[in-house]
Amino acid sequence: MATKTRFSVALDDQEYATLAAVAEKHRISMAWLVRQAVADFLERYRDENTQLPLRLTMTRTERHGA
Repeated sequence: MATKTRFSVALDDQEYATLAAVAEKHRISMAWLVRQAVADFLERYRDENTQLPLRLTMTRTERHGA
């Protein structure tokens, strides 16, 4: 069996509540949902040339609230 590494993720109240509701509705753990989401993400973006549709940095204007 592969070694597992634990890490933390901060969710806002609405994200947490939505995740908890989905887990309860389907009678699965929130941990399973998060692992599945990560696995799905990695599968879609496994090609190293794939451009992520995410902006990972803020512009100077956004940082300073202008």
